[in-house]
Amino acid sequence: KSGLGTPALSGSCSSFCSVTDNGVGDYTITFTGDAVFTQIPEIMVGAKTVGIIKIHAVAISSVQVKCCAVDGTTPAEMDFDLIAVGSMARDLL
Repeated sequence: KSGLGTPALSGSCSSFCSVTDNGVGDYTITFTGDAVFTQIPEIMVGAKTVGIIKIHAVAISSVQVKCCAVDGTTPAEMDFDLIAVGSMARDLL
């Protein structure tokens, strides 16, 4: 996710993911199309700016990410990289 205000996805993920802005520092990334997993994927998040990122909820089709200032409680806009590792349904056909 990059940019402040309206969130945007960059790179190859933008073709099989969408991002929803749930409020300041709170995002849901939804896996779409060919990126449907057969089980809950492993999620890794790396901050591009100073702050704390929490993986709040993970499902087969989405992940919720919450970003906070260094105090750990104040919601904050942050840029981050997210990697989802899992088995995709299309690969099991």
